[in-house]
Amino acid sequence: MTPMKSQNLNLKILNNLELKKIDYKKFPLAKLLQNIKENDSLYETVLVTINDYFVLKYLNNEIQYQEMISLIYKYCNLKEFLKFRNILPKNVKDIYRLRDYVSLKLSSLGV
Repeated sequence: MTPMKSQNLNLKILNNLELKKIDYKKFPLAKLLQNIKENDSLYETVLVTINDYFVLKYLNNEIQYQEMISLIYKYCNLKEFLKFRNILPKNVKDIYRLRDYVSLKLSSLGV
């Protein structure tokens, strides 16, 4: 699959939307988007799984909001999970298997 190429957005043209550059201090998790390559990879599954895991913990009042942000950032940057940036999904089973693996790993770490 060939990635789509696009030009940078001209924010002046889209002024009515009031789009701005991301303030990474205000939205630290946006930095994780830099880990995503142009081609699809299994890393997107890692991101979604980790995010879902900690959001559920937050919604169940098991962790505070700032702790959730820190934990998502910390675990998405583990070397063990970053390696999936270079692995393409071959089928849906790969995605489900990885989702289950990441969930089990997070649970086993006692987070």
